[in-house]
Amino acid sequence: MVGRLVAEGSPFAIAAGGAATLSAVVGLYIGYHAFRGLRRNDDPSMRYLSVGMILLFGVTYVVALAGQGLLAFRVVPVYRQSLIRLVVRLLQLTGLCCIAYSLRIATRPS
Repeated sequence: MVGRLVAEGSPFAIAAGGAATLSAVVGLYIGYHAFRGLRRNDDPSMRYLSVGMILLFGVTYVVALAGQGLLAFRVVPVYRQSLIRLVVRLLQLTGLCCIAYSLRIATRPS
């Protein structure tokens, strides 16, 4: 994405790439704080919440950006674009499942 954005040179495309990069950084920051909460409380629900947030808000953006960069610089052939999308969607799904599970076990009576 970044390579294609630079190659395209459109201000909107560059802004979109910057927003995606900033989303990855903020997502990893949120995941880091969730992980700090896990270390303080040692609660299994916080473990799944932090893993889910890191996957959903950080790792997926980083993988998507890296994948788009690899496609833009033709390191990866274009016909592999669907594979990169699949990996990103599976990471998002895994993150959402971790968050949902953390909410489920947090509300379970002990």
